[in-house]
Order: sequence, then C-alpha cells, then structure tokens
Amino acid sequence: MKTMCGRFTFTGRQWPTFVSASVPEIEPKFNISPQDDTPVIHFDSRQPVITSMQWGLRPHWSKKSTMEPINARLETVEAKPMFRQAFDERRCLIPANGWYEWKTTPRGKVPFYHRAADESLLLMAGIYELWNGESEVLHTFTILTQEACSDVGHIHNRMPVLIDEQAANLWLAEKIVKEASTKFTVHPVGREVNKTTAQGEQLIQPLRTLFD
Repeated sequence: MKTMCGRFTFTGRQWPTFVSASVPEIEPKFNISPQDDTPVIHFDSRQPVITSMQWGLRPHWSKKSTMEPINARLETVEAKPMFRQAFDERRCLIPANGWYEWKTTPRGKVPFYHRAADESLLLMAGIYELWNGESEVLHTFTILTQEACSDVGHIHNRMPVLIDEQAANLWLAEKIVKEASTKFTVHPVGREVNKTTAQGEQLIQPLRTLFD
C-alpha cells in the first residue's frame, strides 16, 4: 500500500499553547493538498516560530521537481540521503485538525476523514528545507508517517506521526518522538474532497448512509 494520502485540514482556531502568543490569523482550510502553503512550527534560535511553508520537500541542493515527497517514513528517514540532514537539523510540527484517507470499497474509492475523538488539535511531525532559487526563496516540508494504530488501520496502513504537545520541544530540539495518546474517530465524506480546489466545512461532514 502507499504511504499516507495527501490531504489534511487546519482551521487556525486552535494552536498549541507554547506558540499561542505569536499565532497568525489564517483562513480556515479544509482541503490542504500537495504544493499548498500552510503554517509550520519550527525552532529559530531555540525558540518556536511559525512559518508558512509549501507541502512537498525540496532539498536545498536539488532543482525544482514534480517529485517532491509529501511523506517520509519515520522508520527509515535517518537512512535516506534525501531526508537525513533535514531530520538531523530541521524538524518541525504541522498543526492540523484532521486528515483524509481513501479506502477501496465496492462503490469505488471512498474518502474518510480522521480526527481526534475529542476534536483536539493534532501536531504532525515533519522535516523542512530552505531552498534558494534564482528568483525565489522557498520553505518546504514533508510529513513523517508510521504504522497506523488500531483506530484507523482499517482504512489505511499508514498514518501521520503525532507528537504530544507537552513533548513538542523534545521533538524539535532533540529528535525525541513522544507520541500523543490520541483516540480517533473516522467517518466517510463526500467525493467533493477529491478536487484539490474544493474548500469549505462541508467537506468534513459525515456522508449519509443507508443506516442513518
């Protein structure tokens, strides 16, 4: 199976407390897709800051490409030349309210929305790069994934690495992964989300079934 599919949501209505004094006002996004910009939390001079970054990692040494990875496996990230330096030096957190994944069913591929059961904010672990082109400077990131937990494994075998907010600094400063003990709910949603241009809160609403 593929790694985690490439869509998630972030409304900007919740932020982790350790950056709450400097949060930007953003437009809610219910269908963040590869190549989109989204707020990313990282360290600058050992302090957490927020920078808008593009989803899809472009290493500082590479040329612009259509093959910019949106995911990297936690199990192998240190061994991959493309990710190794960023993992050592440029770790980040991507705030999200939930993510989408697609499951093959007799009715075709159906999108499912995943969120915390208590609707708390999710902090997805990532790594980032600063790329300098001839006419632009670009921050890009990728999301780390791992084996799916039992709550969501029936939809897909991978999920984002989710960091406990109280241990955020350990991840950003020391590469220590302390996962959030989150319970999830998963429900099918309409196929409108298949369009990368689709936006709106209706995208995350549960799809009605014969049993509703």
